[in-house]
Amino acid sequence: LSGDLGPSTIVGSAAFNLFCISAVCVMAIPCGEVRKIKETKVYFVTAFFSVFAYLWLYLVVSVISEDIIDIAEGVITFLFFPLLIVLAFLADKGYFGRGAPDEDKPSRKSQGIADMSPEDIARYSKDTGVELSDDALDELMGAPPAKKSKAAYRADAWRTIFASKSQKSSNRKHAKNNLSAVVPVEAPPPPAPGCPVAPPLPACLVQFSARNFAVLESVGIIRLPVCRSGDLSFPLLVDYRSREGMAKEKEDFEAVEGTLEFAPMEAQKEIEVVIVQDGKPEDNEDFFVDLSNPRCPLKEGLAALGKSMSARVVIVDTDEPCVVYTDHDILEVHEEANDSWISVPIRRRNSTSMAVSCRYVTEAASATEGRDYERVEGVLKFEPHQLSVDIIIKIIGRGKYEGNEEFRLILFEAEGATFDPETDGGSDQCIVSIVILPDQAAAKGALHSVVRFFGVDWDKVQVGQSSWKDQFRDALMVNGGDEKAPPANGFDWALHIITVPWKLLFAVIPPTDYCGGWLSFFCALGFIGFVTALIGDLAALIGCVLDIPDAITAISLVALGTSLPDMFASKAAAEQDPYADASIGNVTGSNSVNVFLGLGLPWTIGSIYWAVHGRTAKWQQKYAELDSFGAWNTGGGKFIVIGGDLGYSVVIFTSGAFVCLILLAVRRKAYGGELGGPRVPKYVTAVFLVSIWILYIVLSSLKSLESAASSGGCR
Repeated sequence: LSGDLGPSTIVGSAAFNLFCISAVCVMAIPCGEVRKIKETKVYFVTAFFSVFAYLWLYLVVSVISEDIIDIAEGVITFLFFPLLIVLAFLADKGYFGRGAPDEDKPSRKSQGIADMSPEDIARYSKDTGVELSDDALDELMGAPPAKKSKAAYRADAWRTIFASKSQKSSNRKHAKNNLSAVVPVEAPPPPAPGCPVAPPLPACLVQFSARNFAVLESVGIIRLPVCRSGDLSFPLLVDYRSREGMAKEKEDFEAVEGTLEFAPMEAQKEIEVVIVQDGKPEDNEDFFVDLSNPRCPLKEGLAALGKSMSARVVIVDTDEPCVVYTDHDILEVHEEANDSWISVPIRRRNSTSMAVSCRYVTEAASATEGRDYERVEGVLKFEPHQLSVDIIIKIIGRGKYEGNEEFRLILFEAEGATFDPETDGGSDQCIVSIVILPDQAAAKGALHSVVRFFGVDWDKVQVGQSSWKDQFRDALMVNGGDEKAPPANGFDWALHIITVPWKLLFAVIPPTDYCGGWLSFFCALGFIGFVTALIGDLAALIGCVLDIPDAITAISLVALGTSLPDMFASKAAAEQDPYADASIGNVTGSNSVNVFLGLGLPWTIGSIYWAVHGRTAKWQQKYAELDSFGAWNTGGGKFIVIGGDLGYSVVIFTSGAFVCLILLAVRRKAYGGELGGPRVPKYVTAVFLVSIWILYIVLSSLKSLESAASSGGCR
């Protein structure tokens, strides 16, 4: 049978979740910061169902078949739960339209050269001769670009869209015309007496064709163009010399130094620099080549250096990183009567010229550490040019049949290398599952055949007995016997005295070492059901003693107790997650699941039960005094859920839910996110949401008290 506590608790819990928990999440964000929902499509699905679920609840209980839940209604309510899961999954995968572009990602058009891969930038510079921007070179070197004004960004965008090789050559031609224009056709008039005489302008400028270059480490030789402009009729000499940056001489490039000799009418020469490929994966590095001392053998003062007197060269590393891997993800070994040792080979490929290392440790699964195998832990090191290293693990012989058992060898925290992303563990770890097959000789005994049939794991049984004893010991100790906890104070002792009966009660649940954890699972479900029924009865008794209707008890005391864990979880998610999906999504998703699963499943079970058993004497005695008993007491058995004031409560909640969802949407538009924001709007939002919850409690309680007065008191 279902009383008022069931559906009313669901609605009261939903109201606390949506209004109060949302207010807590808004306040949890520091002032000035915001958290927004990233997966808006999933949020729209859960938000819709969080409102629809309670409208459906009202229709089923109070409209379609008033106060009666038939099998079809129970099954349909329950089927909404997998429907919600499927729709949310499809929304998360992007099946519901393309949606709005992600605000956190810059558009492709605005990225330009600076967002190309290092290899693409190097090839682009080599093939087109276009000078790389300072931002592109800074990005290659891992340095953030300097902050620019809006005008600077606008100018860069126009250059990115319209710049081309022909335009640059046109600019150089235009610059050449300007330089030649400073040489007068006719002699200028002599300066006035006493005025300083300006030095003559140089007839020729010499400089690099660009200030920034990028080159692949595997290119071998880079040729840096040096150009001169202006009067080319005379020979020209200019010195050059390389200079270290992050790249080092001999290790990354070969130093160059010398003099370029321009013949008459020769406009361009090249400086060749040898790039050293060291075979070591490393960050991109840079060096410089400087020009100095431009001179003409015929006459002084005819040549000068231009603005691009130094060239910066970024060496883009092309060496593939060393990859650590294993031959097999699963390794099978046979247990023997005596102890044995197995060797797990760990290999590496690609770059092998440098030393690399990683940490390793064993982890128990179905096998038990110390009984089936000995734990190993340490650092695995590869010396230069060493291709493999073995890890030795001891397998403990037991001489009895225990079935297949498994443990794992985990490699992690690689230095100078990565893990194979195609193996178990991905690029962060390398995991080898080691399966211990039973001793064939031990499997032949009659006793071990029985053990094999029942799947008993002796090691797990022995560990489980120890764990079960520890549960009772920890239940009797303050703070659970945690040695790292600070000394217990008076408050800790008071809580311990109050809760010790419950601790001892739940210590009866067996540990997960028995029956693969299933025994613990089903026992825990039984205890949860027992505690839930006890709390429901106690809440009803408290309400009856205080002359409070069950509906008020459900939407206040019981709902508050069931929702407090959700509040702490959502608050932690709001503070720790960079987005609001986990916190707000927890509220809308939880409210939907509470109806579809929390009511749909028991409704389905209850409607089937009463349809099979019919109208029993106990059923007739319970509802004999109600006005609708005559209509119910016909045909087969019926599952009765008295709506009462549930419809009124649902209407108030639904109205408040629409207001809350609209408020969150307005906050996203105004402040860039649903949670957080400026101090004053944040406090106003929190107070407003809590006020909606208080209004819901007050109005629903007044309606319930009015109904209780007309029916004669406690029900």
